[in-house]
Amino acid sequence: MKQYRKVCISFLLSACLLTAGQSAQAAAQLTLPESISLAIKNNPAMQIAEANIEKARWGLKEAKAYDGVKLDYNLLYGRSDQAPSWYPNVDGSGLPAWSDTYTFYDHQLTLQVPLYTGNKLESTANMARRGKTVMDLGRTVTKQELTLDVTNTYYNVLQAQSLVGVAQEAVNDFNVHLTNVKHQYDVGNVALSDVLQTEVRLANARNNLIKAQNAAKMARYKLNTVIGINLTDDTQLDDSVTREPYTATLEDSLAEAFQHRPEMQQASLQIDIAKDKIKIARSDAKPVVSAVAVENISDTSPSSSKGKDDWTVGVNVALNMFDNGVTKAKTKEAHADLTIATEQKRQLEDAITLEVSNAYLNVKEAAERIQNNQVAVNQSQRDYAMAQERYFAGIGTNLDVMDAEVAMTQAKTNYVVAVYDYVNSRAQLSKAMGML
Repeated sequence: MKQYRKVCISFLLSACLLTAGQSAQAAAQLTLPESISLAIKNNPAMQIAEANIEKARWGLKEAKAYDGVKLDYNLLYGRSDQAPSWYPNVDGSGLPAWSDTYTFYDHQLTLQVPLYTGNKLESTANMARRGKTVMDLGRTVTKQELTLDVTNTYYNVLQAQSLVGVAQEAVNDFNVHLTNVKHQYDVGNVALSDVLQTEVRLANARNNLIKAQNAAKMARYKLNTVIGINLTDDTQLDDSVTREPYTATLEDSLAEAFQHRPEMQQASLQIDIAKDKIKIARSDAKPVVSAVAVENISDTSPSSSKGKDDWTVGVNVALNMFDNGVTKAKTKEAHADLTIATEQKRQLEDAITLEVSNAYLNVKEAAERIQNNQVAVNQSQRDYAMAQERYFAGIGTNLDVMDAEVAMTQAKTNYVVAVYDYVNSRAQLSKAMGML
């Protein structure tokens, strides 16, 4: 009975340790969303995008601040051998007052409120507001590009690891076959050339395995670099891959792209910004009207009863009568910016059309390759088994077996590549449509 209890306790402890180990392994697993989050947090591109938004936000505050109350203070303190203009020039006797030097000061407080600027301040604020939106959209573009980069890099690691598995299977197959061929040679059923040929094929398979393992390491190094973690971190990746069929048409995909791509919204805003620049340039030919209040306090040092204290309230009107064509040149320059922004939007539309079309065709191609290569894998496995049977029955050659194994390995490789080409192309299509 005691022995039975010991066995039960030992079994329970082992089960607990196994469960804990599996839980720890699951906890250490790095998923694709987690990788994207790490990249967004650690990648300098996102930090630059955030800094651009902060810069644009303060630029908008600056533009708004110009359309408000402005208060200036000016102090003049100095010495002169000439009496201030406001100082009396005669003394009590009626004779000219004179002194070797005069020490005086002048305080001036000016309050100014813009009333009309020819739409300059309003256009400047609108331009800054649109610039802030452009920066917000730029962050979205950066995030989508980074998400696509992480997604493709993540799937490239999984593909490289799967190809290592295919290469390892080829090595295992040739090992088993070499053992069988040696046994047949020992009993005199096959020639020595069969053993030598198999050993050469095994060496080639091992060479391919070494290359595949190195490629997997490099793919993982690239992923770690993109997401900003330790280069040699080998945390297990979540290898679940969804391959939902894509049923939308190319026309529908293009419509989604033109609706959701942040770059399209940026291009439209750049056109509006160019129009704001035209308004700002034209405003220089219009009058500027401001309400002004000025307070002046002047006196000598030391203070005397001869000081001056006056104030002025009024409206200031300024009009640029002639600037030698500067306003006209600025206006023409702004019109050129509008033409550039309009044509750049057209270029962007063409580029998006090409990008979406390319990604769409790649998705369809990869989907067809998956189906085709799945059939090829099944057929190659059957052919390999038949070639082995014929060889050991004495009606086939060793070369037939090895060629069948190579064809099976190629079919498996093609299948793995097609699967990850599909998921990568789906990610690229989502990015091209502005929906990643």
